[in-house]
Amino acid sequence: MDVFDAYEDDLEVIEIVEMGIPRQMYTRADHFYGLPELQFFQRFRLTKPTVLHLLTLIEERLEFPTDRNQAVSPINQLLTTLRFFASGGHLSTVADYMGMYISTVSRIIRRVSDAIARLYQRFIKMPQTLMEQRLIQNGFFDIARFPRVIRAIDCTHQN
Repeated sequence: MDVFDAYEDDLEVIEIVEMGIPRQMYTRADHFYGLPELQFFQRFRLTKPTVLHLLTLIEERLEFPTDRNQAVSPINQLLTTLRFFASGGHLSTVADYMGMYISTVSRIIRRVSDAIARLYQRFIKMPQTLMEQRLIQNGFFDIARFPRVIRAIDCTHQN
């Protein structure tokens, strides 16, 4: 071992002690413009126009006042959350795919999920009267023989 190598190692340790561990900066891919429509749909389970529409509804809740510390843009926050929902996956997998820390992904998913959930009154309508409930129940029963059902959630399953 050379004396100069030991000296350089000591300088690196001193620099870390004085300045802290250097921050790791991820390079984020542009998934919205970088993927063709079909691949985008396969990864996020929504089309690009649908994502843009949803973004316009929640964007004001996702914006940061500054771009300090490489703030994640609203579109990337939305795509991160959609990737988590679409993959049913783990935070680490989504973080690796999106080029972020796990803790960042966790905070983003909570924030975007809250913003989407606040739209419920706009999209979820329950029958108001007993007559409306009975009409809907009869419709479900006629279609699939499901008794006393007034609402259902549609979803897709793929292998």
